[in-house]
Amino acid sequence: MLANRKGILIFSLLLMLLVLTACAASQSEPAASQPAAGTEASAAESAGPSVIRYPITSDPSSLEPGLVLELFAGQIALDLHAGLFTYDQDTNLTPYIVRDWDVSDDGIVYTFNLRDDVLWHNGRAVVANDFKVGWERYLNPEVGAQSGGEPFSGIVGAEAFAAGEADELTGVEAVDDHTLRVTLTEEDPYFLQNLAITTTWVVPSEAVVEGRPEWVGDPVGAGPFKFVEWQPNVKIVLEANPDFFLGKPAIDRIEYVIVPDDNTALAQYEAGELDIVPVPPSDLQRISEDATLSQELGHWTRAQLRYAGMNQSMFEPFKDARVRQAFNYAIDRQTIIENILNNAWEPATGIVPPNIPEYNPDLEGYPYDPEKAQELMAEAGYPDGQGFPPLQIATLETTTAEAIAAQLSGNLGIEVEVTQPERGDMIDGLWGHDRWQFFFFGWTADRPSAAVWLYELLYGGLESNFSTYDNPDYNALIDQARSTTDLEESKGYWQEAEALAMDDAAMIPFGYSRYTFLIKPGISGFGANLFGPVGFAGVSKE
Repeated sequence: MLANRKGILIFSLLLMLLVLTACAASQSEPAASQPAAGTEASAAESAGPSVIRYPITSDPSSLEPGLVLELFAGQIALDLHAGLFTYDQDTNLTPYIVRDWDVSDDGIVYTFNLRDDVLWHNGRAVVANDFKVGWERYLNPEVGAQSGGEPFSGIVGAEAFAAGEADELTGVEAVDDHTLRVTLTEEDPYFLQNLAITTTWVVPSEAVVEGRPEWVGDPVGAGPFKFVEWQPNVKIVLEANPDFFLGKPAIDRIEYVIVPDDNTALAQYEAGELDIVPVPPSDLQRISEDATLSQELGHWTRAQLRYAGMNQSMFEPFKDARVRQAFNYAIDRQTIIENILNNAWEPATGIVPPNIPEYNPDLEGYPYDPEKAQELMAEAGYPDGQGFPPLQIATLETTTAEAIAAQLSGNLGIEVEVTQPERGDMIDGLWGHDRWQFFFFGWTADRPSAAVWLYELLYGGLESNFSTYDNPDYNALIDQARSTTDLEESKGYWQEAEALAMDDAAMIPFGYSRYTFLIKPGISGFGANLFGPVGFAGVSKE
């Protein structure tokens, strides 16, 4: 347009022609033309802020990184908060607030040099002592940290502080504002992995109630986005942090819209009300065959196990390994995944998913063998299901659970009822160990370690052991795996423990899932690593 005007001036055409040309140009400017100097800001203002609308299934239990219970809340934490380390889109461990670090020759003492340009959202500088105070907060049982203080258990003084026998976490020292020194009780090759998990990221002490899991006011972090509002059962809104130490994000706002049902979220996406949505497996084939939607699909590898848990403390028959084995043999994973889930998942042959260093490709899992299942049930005292108590399976995914229940009922002659509680009720019941006899659930990695599944889900006495499985031989192998500093030797213990858990039918591994999202055209930079979407700091929207 400007070039045309210059040409008109150069060739000195008639005044009337000049006026007509200018009028026509003002009414229809080509999209590819360049704006005149000084018009960029006004054009951006007229377009309004860029907003990403992304669905979450419920209100989170908390927005403090160490207290989150839900997977999606951990994803929000990536946008609202920042920690010493993080994982990039290729699942590589990456320094975040840490500038550089060194480790003593014996692998016991870590010295972290922190960036000096990191600010909390309240304007105060992030200092080394914030991590000492924050970790002490998470070790306080009254606060109720999601990890129960587990990531800090190897730090000198952690056990005494958690037990109320010490006034401070002595193994953590703020040498100065930007130097943090951590001393471990013994060498731990996984320690840095723990520091990249959002549950070890902290918040400023002035923003939370001491000794309690409440915020003083609005949630405060140091991440790329700042808290704006939380409308219960409606949405959570964040806005770009102009003071973010890696630069202000391209997206102005994120609206985490609460949509309890994936199918409803999909319908809202197709109506233009959401910008990115996970694809329900039941809709994958239709979307893949749709000329438009198929071009908006994105797939990423995921480190998640979908499994059925058998709560031994609530349901007496599950204490018998033969019953647990029978349940495994009675389920045709391949048929359910092919016919109901459109091959969105891969049948699980073990507990640790692929792409994790300790994954064992030689495990064959439980084949579909109804006759073997019936034999085991008879040996356990339930021939043809006689005398077996009615059973309830709790789930947030009724389609898959109903298929599992139908196969168990048909193959074992037992009564299995499917129930779908509210998400919060489901989560509370799992952590309480007192509500669900049988459940279908998923467990996603937050670090590349077999411990995520073999320790957290099956080690005796842990709160996250929703099945209440407790085998001393298994626990001993896990102890060896976690205490061995040689990674190959440790891998051997992990795989031996997994084989024992499979033989013992500690759970019913069902499938390894993957991330599948629909993403509106014009959105770039969205992606996921093994653990989930990596946040919106690097996302832009035309």
